[in-house]
Amino acid sequence: MYISHNSVSSLRKNSFIITLILLFMILLVRLYYLQIVKGPRFRGIAEANRIRVVPIEAPRGIIYDRHGQIITDNKSQYNVEVVPYELRTTAEGDSIVAQIVGLTTAQVRHRIRNKWRGPFVPVKIVEDVDFQMLNRVEENKVNLPGVLYSLEPIRAFPTPAHLSQVLGYVREIGKNELKRVENLGYKQGDLIGWCGVEKQYEQVLRGSRGYTYLQIDALGREVGRLQDRDNVPPKPGNDLYLTIDLDLQVMAESLVGEHKGAIVILDAQNGEVLTLVSKPDYPPGLFAGVVSNEVWTSLRTDPDQPLYNRATQGTYPAGSTFKLIAIFTALEKKAVEPSWSAFCPGQYRLGRRIFKCWEAKGHGRMKMHDAIVHSCNVYFYNLIRRLDTDDWATYGKLFGFGQCTGIDLFPESEGVMPDVNFLNRKYGLNGWTDGNKLNLVIGQGDVLVTPVQMARFCASLATRGKLVQPHIGLKYIDKATNLTHEIVTKNDSIQTISPATWEFVENAMNEVVSSGTGRGALVRGVPVFGKTGTAQNPHGEAHAWFIGYMKEAHQTIALAVLIEHGKSGGGIAAQIAGKLFNYWHQRNANQMMATNATTSLPPVR
Repeated sequence: MYISHNSVSSLRKNSFIITLILLFMILLVRLYYLQIVKGPRFRGIAEANRIRVVPIEAPRGIIYDRHGQIITDNKSQYNVEVVPYELRTTAEGDSIVAQIVGLTTAQVRHRIRNKWRGPFVPVKIVEDVDFQMLNRVEENKVNLPGVLYSLEPIRAFPTPAHLSQVLGYVREIGKNELKRVENLGYKQGDLIGWCGVEKQYEQVLRGSRGYTYLQIDALGREVGRLQDRDNVPPKPGNDLYLTIDLDLQVMAESLVGEHKGAIVILDAQNGEVLTLVSKPDYPPGLFAGVVSNEVWTSLRTDPDQPLYNRATQGTYPAGSTFKLIAIFTALEKKAVEPSWSAFCPGQYRLGRRIFKCWEAKGHGRMKMHDAIVHSCNVYFYNLIRRLDTDDWATYGKLFGFGQCTGIDLFPESEGVMPDVNFLNRKYGLNGWTDGNKLNLVIGQGDVLVTPVQMARFCASLATRGKLVQPHIGLKYIDKATNLTHEIVTKNDSIQTISPATWEFVENAMNEVVSSGTGRGALVRGVPVFGKTGTAQNPHGEAHAWFIGYMKEAHQTIALAVLIEHGKSGGGIAAQIAGKLFNYWHQRNANQMMATNATTSLPPVR
């Protein structure tokens, strides 16, 4: 078959045109893919090649006491950081960085891997560096791109008070925790309140980070500030005021000294925590920034448990302080009259068991008032056998025992307020006897309370039934609006106890301090009311309790003092309470004198 020359030329021409069109179509598709589909990604890479985004950490809010004294402030520290992508563009970059900052190459790589947030996000490898190291970093910046330093605000504690378990601490967010709070704007490496006030009021104290945009060249060296993008300034956290009276806190911490124990002092009218001590504790400066593994391990494995808040988490037998629950039950249920008496020979026999009184020679015949004043065990052994166990438990629960107080410190233990159901579950149906009741009435056996519960109990005695919610937070100031927000709590009240019973108990508690077992808490010229307790401890010496309150014209304060292995509540616990009451009274008297002197000055002419 013959094909003309013109036909061949036309076929070649058409094939060339079709090929050309296909090539242009492939090119157009590729351009669409690169510029439209993958455009944002490559634009980001291009921007990252010329822009360095440097985060600026925001300082957390300052924490003040109720009078405006600074408890927790902020200070600045320098850190060395590296940009992973830029560091990798330099041969042996990580080994040179290691030499500058005094680490091994493996350590540098390990820290970059652990804190990786992206190839262009700076990673902190050394914290709190001195100026000598900063100089070495600055000297090597030209030849070693990707290495920079940052200024970071960390916590500072200018007060002599520790307040360790109150303040808590901040720590770096781990990968597991990040999943829980990532939607709140946190990123890996951020600090977050981990316990105490720092955790409870995290969203109040936490600030919002800012950003600086720097222009860099192809080698990663800083050229200057980016002109087409404004820096984002950091927003500091809100300032928080606590109910704590800092001077009283310092005094209380010094009185506990090297003992193990807890002190809680409340404003009885509103539940404001004026003082909260838990000993042993730790200097809060240990957690100023990111805590080292060595320090954390040392605190966590310390047998004295300095991280443990004895005031809110520690559960102890209540000892003789709990005898007051039996008094309320007996009087309100009309089981006996106040004049009902029992003879104390120093011990009480139940079957073949002997239950002793703390006074070995006995108190003789005791009526109810004197039994409270002298804390006679035998009287209460006789009394509890006339009471129904569930009635007794009901009055204990009425005062909040066996449940959390709701204090704004996490975590909190609820203790144990045993009733018949509890005893049946623990010992089996009919597996417990009157012997258990004899232990319960003097605050032993299955009764477990926390110091903050005891302080609230004492506040309810002082106010004749007001059941306050203890709280540490007082108010905070919103930095954006400059508005003050009061921290609101919920209070309850006990309506079922008669005025005569309140009066009877208060008179007895007053005599406990004036002439009974609590004489160590006496303040001359001021009415003080209290109850001592000695809680038996199977692991050593008995724990010492004192609960009490002091009424002055302007304020009523209630406290609970617990000293582990303190032997007798009428000894060290009552003495500590007395010193705190005397300090509070004397300071108030001095302030009143100063106020009167100021107001009585003649007018200036």
